Amino acid sequence: MCTDIAHSDYLEIDNIAFEWARSYDTKDWERLRKCLSPSTHLDFRSLQGDLHKNLSPDAYVEILASAKYLGSKRLKTQHFLGSAKWERLDDGSVRVTHQIRVAHQRYTDDELSAVANKGHAHGVTTHWFRKFEGAWKIEGVAPQLDFAEYDLFGTLNPTDEES
Repeated sequence: MCTDIAHSDYLEIDNIAFEWARSYDTKDWERLRKCLSPSTHLDFRSLQGDLHKNLSPDAYVEILASAKYLGSKRLKTQHFLGSAKWERLDDGSVRVTHQIRVAHQRYTDDELSAVANKGHAHGVTTHWFRKFEGAWKIEGVAPQLDFAEYDLFGTLNPTDEES
């Protein structure tokens, strides 16, 4: 495993990981698009979802912005990234696996006046980064769920009345 990563590359990649997490939590889809490579894969199989390959930034955002994932105004999240394992791969890309805790809270109404359901995820998320036109971008995302608190999947997949 090669861990020889220039400090400037480390900082740029770390900043992109932060932007990725904040874009999810703030539902700032333009911010997310800026983090993504021209072709990105998204592997949600650990979260009872699908493997998506060769996604454009718009297609990636369309999946995340849907009510099934993060698009609902009634769903609040915090994607908290912890310690990370960094690897420079032979093809010039960098793989970073972060510890992650994601708090999810779904509310009963658009005013966020009462909590309907909550569920928290614990595990790791792996990002693959590659330089495109001189800037590091996310080329792949694969969360791995280790365990959940409360009703994670009920919070992510509400009934029609709760969405």
